[in-house]
Amino acid sequence: METKINIAKFWTRIWALLIDSIILGVIGYLLGQTVQDFLVSIGNYGLLFGLVITVAYQTIFNSKIVNGQTIGKRAMNLQVVDINGDTIDIRKSFLRALILCVPYFTANLTIPGLTDISIVDITKTIILASIAIGVVVIYIFNKQTRQSLHDLVVGTYVATTDRNEEPALLPTMTKIPFYVFGGLVTLMFGAEIFTATRKAPELKNVLSIYSKVSDIDGVLEATVIEKTSYVNDSKTTAYEANLWVQNLPKGDLENDKVVRAVVQTILDNANSIDSFDVISISMTREFNIGIASQKSTTTVRQTPSKWREILQ
Repeated sequence: METKINIAKFWTRIWALLIDSIILGVIGYLLGQTVQDFLVSIGNYGLLFGLVITVAYQTIFNSKIVNGQTIGKRAMNLQVVDINGDTIDIRKSFLRALILCVPYFTANLTIPGLTDISIVDITKTIILASIAIGVVVIYIFNKQTRQSLHDLVVGTYVATTDRNEEPALLPTMTKIPFYVFGGLVTLMFGAEIFTATRKAPELKNVLSIYSKVSDIDGVLEATVIEKTSYVNDSKTTAYEANLWVQNLPKGDLENDKVVRAVVQTILDNANSIDSFDVISISMTREFNIGIASQKSTTTVRQTPSKWREILQ
């Protein structure tokens, strides 16, 4: 296929992406400071705000409306075009932006009514993570046309603003990127199945406690995990509850009513809780919209027997 466009170099495109990321980060930071309490209250669903901002930015600037150039691309003399070197319409640009952005912003979002360890949610995460891997891997290994997954779907290229005077033959993309992509997705899928199968006996109890902890007044979101760590050949087993809250307590965590309620729930419901070395409770106040975030965390760790003394 002949064309007059010059395909953008790898690092030139990376620099353009970095500039755009900084600009979006500034926008996200200003939004976060303006409505921080609200973003904290909705937890990870704040990522949807980052998704809308980023898709709007990518859609408008990469279309013919702004000559196919985001601010980063303009700085690096790049633009999004079709094979003929023409900029694309808003619909193609929107689809391109969705494929690029949706997996990044939504892969870790829990479907309402489901937990993040449910089969449906795990399947959703695998699908979106696969798309995200495809965007990165295909771009890296497609040295011929430097099209990533979102470019291939809509038939676009990121080219320099300079054009060849005479048409030249565009290199043909090889199958290597797809082989690497398929291999990585297969490994990821296998790892998820192996982990889920290996942890299956524990999940039922952990899921039950997760549900109880999540229902405690004052907890916005929560995760509950059983964790084993090794330091200097010393083994430590911990039962960890990570809590996202609207405001961090100002006094000792042991005296916070939310912490006490969570610990009591764990002591009453966790299997063989006295076999664990510590029960760890982390409280986090955070907003995260993908393009900007702010986080403060405080943690308390005590043995099960010490917690019983504290709760008396």
